[in-house]
Amino acid sequence: MPTIYKPKRQRLNEGKRKERMQIYNTARWRELRRIKFMNDPLCELCLKEGVATPADDVHHIQSFMIADDLAQRKEIAFDYNNLMSLCDKCHQRMHNGHRPR
Repeated sequence: MPTIYKPKRQRLNEGKRKERMQIYNTARWRELRRIKFMNDPLCELCLKEGVATPADDVHHIQSFMIADDLAQRKEIAFDYNNLMSLCDKCHQRMHNGHRPR
């Protein structure tokens, strides 16, 4: 009897994922991220609570995916003032709709 494989599940936001990766896979983003970590190596939200936690991620305060065209997306994505350094825990809370602490 032949093996029957379940069809692979397609991601709901596959198109948007590709658009995000067009930003994140650039040398410009990697350099901006490196500079942000150099300037703010600790989680900015933990610091507000008086806790020094190393930052693991750079988070966009305003999502660049809200913009309608690529030029606007790039402007928002590469805006240094739209970034914050976060630890994994705070970053997950931000994306799950809970404001940390």
